Amino acid sequence: AAGRAVATNALSRQINSRCSVSRSIKLSGVVQARKFRGSSTIVMVQRVEKSDAEWTKELDKTSFQVLRKKGTEPAGTGEYDKFFPKEGHFVCKGCGNPLYSAQSKFNSGCGWPAFDKCYKGALITETDMTFGMKRVEIMCGACDGHLGHVFENEGFTPTMERHCVNSVSVLYKEGPPPTPLEEEKCT
Repeated sequence: AAGRAVATNALSRQINSRCSVSRSIKLSGVVQARKFRGSSTIVMVQRVEKSDAEWTKELDKTSFQVLRKKGTEPAGTGEYDKFFPKEGHFVCKGCGNPLYSAQSKFNSGCGWPAFDKCYKGALITETDMTFGMKRVEIMCGACDGHLGHVFENEGFTPTMERHCVNSVSVLYKEGPPPTPLEEEKCT
């Protein structure tokens, strides 16, 4: 029936996710609702689903490789690595979903842009076992684009999180997001 919530592939990802999402459902085929653990808050995320052919037309080659094929830009080469605006926010380069405030960005010295928290509902996570190690991959909650990885308990900031993000996965936008968004740590 129209309006009835139907479970999506994202739900299975969220079961094993370390992000603070306990349930993810798809409504009317395009909007994804996320209910946060220990809270009655539901965050709506506009889903963006395209074929590889469509993504190839819209993204430059490097951004396509990173966002859609889970690549990584070389350390220290990204335009946002040493960029620290006082205001504004960062969005997914693939779909424009707001991800991070400028205030959440910090200098970790890792060679990639680092953030210590994200907008609520902006990210999804998966366990990444590539390169013989266990890492937590972070992806855009709207289009599933690969952003990078989140590392915990390094002591850089009070949140104890470092979101290590590829510059080619995001775009900086001046000013606040179109609607006020709450920030939180991912884990």
